[in-house]
Amino acid sequence: ARAMERPFWSGALIGGVVAVGAACLQLPVPWPYPDRLAVIAEEASRINNEEPYDATEKWARNGSQAGLHLLNPTRVAFFNDKIRGTIESPFHVLDMGCGGGLVSNALAGLPNYASIDGVDLSAPALSYASMVAEQLPGEPRPRFQNASLYTLPFKDGAYDAVVMSDVLEHLHDVPRALSEAYRVLRPGGILVFDTIDRSVATYIVAILGAEYIVGIINKGSHDWRLFLRPDELGRGLEGAGFKDFAYEGFQPSLRALAELSAFSYGLLSAESMSGGWGVEPPSPLMVSYIGHAVKPR
Repeated sequence: ARAMERPFWSGALIGGVVAVGAACLQLPVPWPYPDRLAVIAEEASRINNEEPYDATEKWARNGSQAGLHLLNPTRVAFFNDKIRGTIESPFHVLDMGCGGGLVSNALAGLPNYASIDGVDLSAPALSYASMVAEQLPGEPRPRFQNASLYTLPFKDGAYDAVVMSDVLEHLHDVPRALSEAYRVLRPGGILVFDTIDRSVATYIVAILGAEYIVGIINKGSHDWRLFLRPDELGRGLEGAGFKDFAYEGFQPSLRALAELSAFSYGLLSAESMSGGWGVEPPSPLMVSYIGHAVKPR
């Protein structure tokens, strides 16, 4: 799917809905940054990239990141299909911003993955990822280390595939991270990703609903202004040198939303949740999107 063109009035509509929602909850009005692909000073954003992830138990299935466990099977299946359809095995993979290693450890259980490395800046997240990796029945066991996405400690062309899952919406320098992903990919390698769109729908669902009304995730986990529209990500990827950018909508089922809401209120255990996410054609109402891009040969 190509990046959707949005009508001229969409900016005004987004601004109006965002302003009303923010006012109702006494939140500062999050007017979009003039250029999402510019470097954004950390002090200029309102995102907490540490506290929501600062304890190992938060990454467990029954922790505050429970929603990531629900969506993980669908995104891993999507990533695996794209990787297998683009490059030949065996696969050497880097998971940039791996968090608790949900994607890395799931890929390790699939055939033909020769090595998987994960990097993140959160020590508790990496601790959880390593703990799970140690319990995997076979090889490869993913290797995790503390490193910045802006200065990866790997050689040029070291990987067949790079994963950027649930991380782009946290970055203050998107072009620099994309350039690093491009650098460590071999020619013909693939970047797979999922992230959150910036729209009226995502402000209502991901900020007002998830953080402030239902409380599925911690307040401050996201800054709506840091969300990336598909056309912005497409420009960033093109600027880094990628080609063949494509994406699909990545949506939670109504059951998943209901279960996560009940879970957040203590009415349902994590083990009882079975709702999931689906991949579907892009639309103005999509919350997240998932896709890939390729480094030219």
